[in-house]
Amino acid sequence: MRRILFLQGLCEEVDDAVQEVFIKVFRAKLPAEETFLGWFYTVILNTGRDLGRRRKTRKGLLERLTEAAPAEQAAAAAGDPPRPTDPSLRSALAALAPDFREVVALRFFADLSLEQIARCQGVPLGTVKSRLHGALARLRTTLATEETDDD
Repeated sequence: MRRILFLQGLCEEVDDAVQEVFIKVFRAKLPAEETFLGWFYTVILNTGRDLGRRRKTRKGLLERLTEAAPAEQAAAAAGDPPRPTDPSLRSALAALAPDFREVVALRFFADLSLEQIARCQGVPLGTVKSRLHGALARLRTTLATEETDDD
């Protein structure tokens, strides 16, 4: 769950997001055992999307505050975000569209099959295959470009 939320761009707020997912699960009427896993991943994805929208709103507010306040005060209010362990991979993932990041997260970090991902996202299997193929191609291109730029 943490990896999926992290890949949705919730790096600094991943613990809060995990807590929110568990609160939603606790309050919800649980589905049948056969469909629980797909439902659970859907809750994770939707929570990540919701928190991402809230973060964009906060960023817009922070930008307006930064324009009005001195730079030192704005930096102190924002806090220094923690450094990712692999900045090139993190930036490559961040450059992907949200649907592509979700497919990568569900496939490689949640180890879901393509059929399960299609059920979680509510899209056809072909769409999942297309998104995964496109995401991996973009990641390869971005990482290869960054690698050659470093040389």
